[in-house]
Amino acid sequence: MSIEFDTLVPLGRRGLISSTNLAITGLITFLTIIKMIVLGVEYTPFPALLAIIGGLANAVYLKRNGSIDIGAWVLVIIMLLGLAFGGFKTGGFDAPLVLISPIIPILTMLLIGSRAAWISLGCVCLILSGLYALELNGLISKNPNGPDLILFGRFLVLICLCLISTWVVWSFAAISQALLIKLEKQSNTDYLTGVLNRRAIESTLLQEVGRAQRSETWLSFIMADVDFFKKYNDTNGHQKGDQCLVDIADVISSCCERTTDFVGRFGGEEFVLILPDTDIKGARQVAENIKNKMQNKKIAYGPKNPDIVSLTLGVVSSPGGAIESIDQLVKHADAALYRGKHEGRNRVVSEVLSNKPS
Repeated sequence: MSIEFDTLVPLGRRGLISSTNLAITGLITFLTIIKMIVLGVEYTPFPALLAIIGGLANAVYLKRNGSIDIGAWVLVIIMLLGLAFGGFKTGGFDAPLVLISPIIPILTMLLIGSRAAWISLGCVCLILSGLYALELNGLISKNPNGPDLILFGRFLVLICLCLISTWVVWSFAAISQALLIKLEKQSNTDYLTGVLNRRAIESTLLQEVGRAQRSETWLSFIMADVDFFKKYNDTNGHQKGDQCLVDIADVISSCCERTTDFVGRFGGEEFVLILPDTDIKGARQVAENIKNKMQNKKIAYGPKNPDIVSLTLGVVSSPGGAIESIDQLVKHADAALYRGKHEGRNRVVSEVLSNKPS
C-alpha cells in the first residue's frame, strides 16, 4: 500500500502555521471591527491594529518561504502582546482577549515544541500576574462597554477559540497519523527496492502460515537468487548493481497479479514470494514466469560479457497441515534454490511438503 504524506496532509507544518496565523489575525480583525462599530472610531484599539499588521506581514513572510520557526514565533508573540495590551486596555480580566490565555501554550506546543511551550506558558503567567497586580491596585480602568456587550465579546472570543483550537489539534493529529503511517511503511519496506524487508517478510509469513494451518489451504514460498551477482557488481560497480536489484524486484512484482501475494527482499540479492492459496502447480508457473521475464529483460553482465543476468528459484508448497513453522518453509525453499545452483543455475527447482502422518 503506497500512501504519500502530502496526499494525507496537504497543509504540512508550514500550511498549518500559515493557516493558524491567518485565523488568529482574522479573529483580532473581527473583534476590532466590532468594537469600532459599537463604540466609534475614536475607540480604535491601536495595539490591535499593530497586531493585525504584524499578522498580515507574517502571512506574507511565510508565503515567500520564510523560516517556519520564525513565523511560528511571530504568531506566538502576537498572541502574547494581544493578551497583554488587550487586558490592560479593556478592563483587565473583564477583557474578552484574556480568554486566549490557555490556548497560547497549547498552540505553541503544537506549532513549535515543548521548550517553546514552557517559555510561552511562563510569559502568559507573567502577563496574567501583572494584570492581576495592576487591577488589584486600581491601575486598570474599567471596561468602557456595558455588561451585555462584554458578555457578547466573551461569547465571540470563546466560539472563535473553540473553532481555531479544534481545527489546529485536528490538523496536528492528521499530520501525526500520516507520519506514523509513513514510519510504519518505511519500517516494513526495503529501502532500495520498495518491496517488503526481511522483518515484514517474517511477520507476513507467520500470519499466512497460521491462516493456512487453520483453514487447511495450500501455501507456497519461493526464494529467488541472482546468478553470479558478485560478477555483475565487480564489472559494473555498486550503483549499477543497486539498479539491477531494483529492476529484478520490478520483474518479480510484475509476475504477482493477486493483491494477496507478497514480494520481499530477503537480503543481498535474494528475493522471496509468499503465495497464499497456491499449490505447487501454480507456484511453479509463477516461478517460471519470473525466470522467463528476467531473461527477456536482457540485462547483460557487462560491456564485454553479453551473458544475460538470470535467476535461480527454489519453490516449496505445502498444505497447511504439513507446515510446522516458518523456518521449515525457508529451509526447504533455500535447499531447493541451492539444488538449482548446483544443477547449473537459471532454473526452477520445487518441492512439496507432505502432510504429517495422522
